[in-house]
Amino acid sequence: MCCNDKGFVNELSKEMNVTEADAEFILMSQGVVGLYNRRRRGTEEAEEQARALLAASTGHEDSRESGEKLWTANYMLDIAINFFVYVVHYQLMLWSTSYAINTWQVSISTAGLASGIFIVGSLLMRLPAGRYIDLAGRRRLLLWGTSAYFLLMLLYRLCPDVASFMVVRLLQGMAFGATSTATSIIAASLIPLKRMGSGIGYYTLGVTLASAVGPFWGLSFINAGDFETSIIFCSALALIILCLSWLLKVPERDLSEREREAYHGVSMGDFIAKSSVAISMIAMVGGVCYSTVLSYMGEYAAANGMAELGGRFFFLCFAAASILSRPLIGWLLDNRGGNVVIYPSLFFLTGSMLLVAFAADDYMLLAGGVLLGIGYGSITAACHALALHCSLSRKMGVATSTYFMLLDMGTGAGPYCLGSVVPFFGFSAVYIIAAIIAVLGFGGYFLSMGRCHRFSIERLDRERAIKKRAAMHAANA
Repeated sequence: MCCNDKGFVNELSKEMNVTEADAEFILMSQGVVGLYNRRRRGTEEAEEQARALLAASTGHEDSRESGEKLWTANYMLDIAINFFVYVVHYQLMLWSTSYAINTWQVSISTAGLASGIFIVGSLLMRLPAGRYIDLAGRRRLLLWGTSAYFLLMLLYRLCPDVASFMVVRLLQGMAFGATSTATSIIAASLIPLKRMGSGIGYYTLGVTLASAVGPFWGLSFINAGDFETSIIFCSALALIILCLSWLLKVPERDLSEREREAYHGVSMGDFIAKSSVAISMIAMVGGVCYSTVLSYMGEYAAANGMAELGGRFFFLCFAAASILSRPLIGWLLDNRGGNVVIYPSLFFLTGSMLLVAFAADDYMLLAGGVLLGIGYGSITAACHALALHCSLSRKMGVATSTYFMLLDMGTGAGPYCLGSVVPFFGFSAVYIIAAIIAVLGFGGYFLSMGRCHRFSIERLDRERAIKKRAAMHAANA
């Protein structure tokens, strides 16, 4: 069996409450898993049972597929909530570092820890949030997360020292992890399966816009030395987020008795969606490249005399390229499959790192920003959609947390690991190494998924149909 077929077979067997052998036969009968990989069946009775299961599930339609409408009121509301959540996150990442230095005169490394511990909290919460969201309730988790996100904003100005400040940052990072995981799962449940690529693309576009808007506002407040107004502004946004979350109508999953019993045991597979790991690691490559630019662009541009034009407008070009390319990327993923998106995205990502590394003037640097916007924006949107596709409905939450965990690991580890070469070889070496990592992503994707056409459009369509039938079969069981 090729690539991560085994993980999908395992999920299908659990969804339909059949053996893995029967699930594999169902997939093979639809042309999803190559017939040349078919194992010897034990008895003809087992084959007949699998055929009966497939026939019984044929003809059912997922409620989301009754219409192909994407831009519903709830979908747009969910995008708005997620956008504001990330605006606050990005603004506070800049604010907290400067605030810690100016308030408690701590070292740069300590201030950096006060900022980065937010991501630690997010990672700590993503895995349990993805695992238990359907048991706790999607709307309930969203309201818990947004309530904590707002209340913790009110504690920032009450912290007497940097240690308590870090505790608040850690706890708010956990609230962020719960909220962003919930909004992502809710978005996926609102998007028609046939338009998952486009839907996730538009959803993640909000994060891209927030990555430009949040730092812009944050720098504006910091440059003015107005820390008080910055925290009031973020508190107001957090209150808006909480109010909007109460208005959102959330589609919930009704768990069967068998699914509820599965929560009694705990294993690694309950928190990590194995079938989504491979494609999520490609997103991690994108996270490494993007984070090195985000962390060092200011110093790099200033050191090379490009701060006024190239450094100042780099992320504006990045955001513009992401916005303009996103609709095309979503359409290609939905109608042409994964390979036509992932390979070019990695190519653009590699090109952007090389342009930044060897930038001789402002315009080469800005060109690198354009390629980074296309490459990173495309690869994160596509990998997010494909990570969800690799898991069936019962594991949607776990697939989401697996994707974000690996993306965040790449974003967090990139500056720390690659930054160590700066004192010895300079900033250019950081981007050359990042380009090499992107090239390795080509090989990793080809070996694990590309060569066996894991995300061909024919296969994606067949698996979408099987997922709809499996969901209905589980609901009627």
